[in-house]
Amino acid sequence: MTSATNSALPQRQTLLLIGNVALRLGSAIDRHTGGERLGLVRAEDGRAGLALADTGCALHLIILDMTLPDMSAVEFCRTLREDPAAPALPIIVVAPAEDVELRIAAFAAGCTDCVAPATPIAELLARIDAHIATSGAHTQLLQRNEQLHTALASLGHGVCFFDRDGRLIFSNRRYAEVYGLDPSVIRRGQTLEEILALRRQVDSCPRMTVAEYLSWAEETNAGDKPQTWVLELKSGKVVRGHHQRTADGGWVSTHEDITQAWKAEKALAEAHAQAAHAEQQARAAHARLLDAFEVVPEGLALFDAEDRFVLWNRRYEQIYTESGSQIFKGMSFEDRLRAGLKHGQYPEAVGREEQRLAERLALHAAPKSAHDQRLPENRWIRVDERRTSDGGSVGIRVDITDLKQREASFRLLFESNPVPMCVYDCETLGFIDVNQATLDHYGYSRDRFLSMTLVDMRPGDEPNVGEGRDAERGSGEVWRHLKADGTVIEVMIYSSRLNCKSRAAALIALVDVTERKRAEAALLQHRDILEETVRSRTAELARQAEELERMLEQERQINELQRQFVAMASHEFRTPLAIIDGAAQRLVRRKGGLTPDFLAEKTDQIRASVSRMLELMESILAAGRLDHGRIDVELVPCSLAEVITTCSKHQQSIRKSHRFLLDLVRLPPSIEADRPALEQVFTNLFSNAVKYAPNAPNVHVVGWRDEQYAYASVRDEGIGIDPMICRECFSGISAPEPRQGSRARASGSI
Repeated sequence: MTSATNSALPQRQTLLLIGNVALRLGSAIDRHTGGERLGLVRAEDGRAGLALADTGCALHLIILDMTLPDMSAVEFCRTLREDPAAPALPIIVVAPAEDVELRIAAFAAGCTDCVAPATPIAELLARIDAHIATSGAHTQLLQRNEQLHTALASLGHGVCFFDRDGRLIFSNRRYAEVYGLDPSVIRRGQTLEEILALRRQVDSCPRMTVAEYLSWAEETNAGDKPQTWVLELKSGKVVRGHHQRTADGGWVSTHEDITQAWKAEKALAEAHAQAAHAEQQARAAHARLLDAFEVVPEGLALFDAEDRFVLWNRRYEQIYTESGSQIFKGMSFEDRLRAGLKHGQYPEAVGREEQRLAERLALHAAPKSAHDQRLPENRWIRVDERRTSDGGSVGIRVDITDLKQREASFRLLFESNPVPMCVYDCETLGFIDVNQATLDHYGYSRDRFLSMTLVDMRPGDEPNVGEGRDAERGSGEVWRHLKADGTVIEVMIYSSRLNCKSRAAALIALVDVTERKRAEAALLQHRDILEETVRSRTAELARQAEELERMLEQERQINELQRQFVAMASHEFRTPLAIIDGAAQRLVRRKGGLTPDFLAEKTDQIRASVSRMLELMESILAAGRLDHGRIDVELVPCSLAEVITTCSKHQQSIRKSHRFLLDLVRLPPSIEADRPALEQVFTNLFSNAVKYAPNAPNVHVVGWRDEQYAYASVRDEGIGIDPMICRECFSGISAPEPRQGSRARASGSI
């Protein structure tokens, strides 16, 4: 046994020696073994030893003194064992044999063995080998135990172990998940009945009572042979279990959720029946496919991954009758090509057979698109080949001889058409072909035209637009194009999509509409002129109608003024005439006894009345001129202060009962104005101020200026203007009847 254990040890072990006594033992071990079996690492105190142990260097055992310079062996052992990161190394403490208490304390702190300082080297080496072997076996056991737990936890089946008393020893996470439980509620030591109570809460029990289930479980676990069972739970889940009794009277079981498999098994018979039916249908479909393979008008051939014929129809053989030998299953595609080249099946390959063979094999190996193939007697075949998922290929041969003939007719129509026509690539917009009419109309050579794009046809001052990418949308539009001589023309585009040389292309017809556009522009200009003439004439008629309406309104206003004039004249002129008549009658009555003072008084009355009548007449005439828009204004330099002063003196000479208080120092020395008109305005203002303020002798006149205008304000303290007629102050002359007990001022005084 010892020999086997020693042989399992590594050939060289490393010992950590801590303390002077341990160091002396190490020297003795080194002399005894010759330094070949054991490697020695030395530390003088406990802290250095802990540091070396924590480094994880390949240590296998520690020998330390009972008493160290910085700590005791007990403290060292406890510190090392409490460190979860430190390795679980065997520790031998060197202590006197009689110091039993120290040895007990060392064992309690975690040391593995205790030896006396005088222990023989052979015995010490035997103990070292035994402890290292035991430590290795213990480590392996822990590792295997951990591996077992990891394996059980990663199983797809639920696993549980029960002891002979029916209590849970171990279960993996999947065991709880199979029954819809949280793994945290399953704990070591629980009974099957307790676990069953948890399962009942989530309907993970079979359709039986607890007693029935426990009886069934006991019966299942009674035998020594493995038991397999399947139970359907209330939740609808189906579980399959395997039970096996253990040597200690307990049992181990696995639990697998086979719900989907159970359902699949139920449907398996159905699936087999359906599969048989499907196979029968597939055979019938295959037969129909073979019939269809023969009936289709195209030539069809199927090749395997090594390019050997697997299946072909009669039409395929008919197309290549000149190739001579018949096709047989397993014949290679290359052999068939060589036979065709030998018998003249491909006219274009004459004289270059090997080169043509290499080209055709390369195209067959990596087909990109369909291509056309010429056969004898000017027959044309379109070849379309596709690779299959298993590495093989399928080939389709379509006779396009009629299509080629129509293409030739189309080419003739295209080339000889008098309308400029061209074909361009829808992706690059580059020209593929043009007819002679296009070359003649634009003036470019054929090579130059075929090197251009639609964008190159546009004048340089126009944006680079992707015209033509959508051929149908551009049809019917007008584009501006540039001819070879630099002339810009307008063309109407008519386009249609087509496939040219396996590229998306478009055919366009170019109709020059330059002259038509010019004529349309001239017509539009003439139409605009006519419309403008009609608009201006209509506006003139509207303006004339508006002017006529204004004149009619003015005529109505003049008639109203005439009526007002008659009413005013009967009122305004009656007073001065009565004064003149009264003064004249008094002069007649007292002509014999006239005195100078009496004569002067009556003369002043007559003059004042005449002056008042003149003022009234001037006001009426001025208002009439304004209403008819025929007033003449003559602007000359004059002094506004002088005009106001003159008018106030004149009025004061007539009405000596009033005083004019003038504040004119802020007026400018000269202004541009019509002096007579200003005199008329201020005369009217002063006259009204005197007339309608008989009991207020003061008339205030203030003048001032700003940066642009001169202003004058006339203010009296009379009765004012009736608010009802304020809005008529700047209209024609009016003289409303005064209300009872008042003497309202008339409007229109200026």
